[in-house]
Amino acid sequence: MQLKPSVRVDIKTFLLALTVVFLSGFASVANACWCGEQSPCESYANASVVFVGVVIKTGINPATGQLPANAMSTTFTNGSPTARFKIEEFFRGTEAAELEISGQGTTCDYHFKQGERYLIYAFQGPDGATLYTNTCSGTAPFSEAADDLTYLRSETKRASGGTVFGEITRESSGIVYSKSSYDPIPKAEVIFENGAQRFQTLSDVKGSFELAGLPPARYKVHTNPPTNYSRANVMTKELRSEWELDVPDHGCIQIWFVARQSGEISGTVGDASGIVAEDVEPELIPVDQRADNSNRQSVRLGQFSSFKFSFLPPGRYYLGFNLSAGPSLMEPYPEFYYPGVEDQAKATIITLTEGQKLSNIYLPRPLRLAERMIEGVAMWPGGRPYVSNCGIQLINPRTGYREGNCVPTDNQGYFKIKAVEGQTYELSASTTSGKSGGLVNTKPLVIKVEKENRPVKLFVELP
Repeated sequence: MQLKPSVRVDIKTFLLALTVVFLSGFASVANACWCGEQSPCESYANASVVFVGVVIKTGINPATGQLPANAMSTTFTNGSPTARFKIEEFFRGTEAAELEISGQGTTCDYHFKQGERYLIYAFQGPDGATLYTNTCSGTAPFSEAADDLTYLRSETKRASGGTVFGEITRESSGIVYSKSSYDPIPKAEVIFENGAQRFQTLSDVKGSFELAGLPPARYKVHTNPPTNYSRANVMTKELRSEWELDVPDHGCIQIWFVARQSGEISGTVGDASGIVAEDVEPELIPVDQRADNSNRQSVRLGQFSSFKFSFLPPGRYYLGFNLSAGPSLMEPYPEFYYPGVEDQAKATIITLTEGQKLSNIYLPRPLRLAERMIEGVAMWPGGRPYVSNCGIQLINPRTGYREGNCVPTDNQGYFKIKAVEGQTYELSASTTSGKSGGLVNTKPLVIKVEKENRPVKLFVELP
């Protein structure tokens, strides 16, 4: 089976995408549907029903609110679209004359047009009867599905069995995902085991491999030489040498394995009270690189207020809290460095050699900063009140991200907005640009939040 090279996603691209996803929590709103790219054979593997059909009826049902597994960013909606299809050609799971397909109440829902023809990749819901699809499933207008149809019409004539393809690489530089280098590992063995069954293949000079005709089963998978990170479990903080992978009886699965850097820094967070809140996350940034969102790492606290940073290259690091962004409403703590200082010049630099694992580090938690309320009035340059239901915002100038949510003004332009004491913000409003017609932020007013704050006056002017 020939796989499309364009959908072979390398580890560098994937890790950079993950960084964007993790950091999207800092942005004001994440309401788009962002899907990971997949090939026709992957869409086929993930679907229980595949067919070509014409929409004969559309409607809206109450939202079920289930996020697509392949969506990296989405939000819930108030309703989900439905469409009834007259089936013209089926490839898997049905020989019915008509079927109804539903959305799941998110911005990834597919909105069909009556009378139009589509290729549908659908899957069963929890009730085992309702069929769902979304924009991440591979579903597309018939006119845009030529590659998929070519694959489906040839694949359905083959014997059952799944295909696994991917890459094996070695990480050769650091945690700056946008600058990391991943070199192929040629002639590496990829080994699949299921009880007495054993299948294996070798990677080529580009580190790519493909193994077709695997009987459907759950396999234990490892590589030789060993790798410690895989697409099979991208969220893990633990170095592994073996993974489990479910191979279907049709289609394909993309997987990659990486021999990543194996350094670790771990410890616990504590304070005099012995109780550490959940709104504090240790952060690690490199000393010898400019700290930004591409090379910062933060981790949630585990059991007993523990933390661990894994897959670290050799280098020098600062450890602490809010090192790159400063305090925020989500993490209302000052910029604070190990072993317990606010001045970076007094911080202890942690030096890590290749593969070194530093543990039992005690990181004191700083005192929580107070929330303060900024009050003021917003007006147009001529003195007319600025009135909006969600127009006033605070921007963190270090990151460019909005602090919390936007707030409204009343009929006189009066507003109140939460902030963190000690933090500097850019206060601005949103208005429509005369050139583009889109929303833009107005000229900001720089303010530093104190314990007591005087009312402010914000003039709403285009930058």
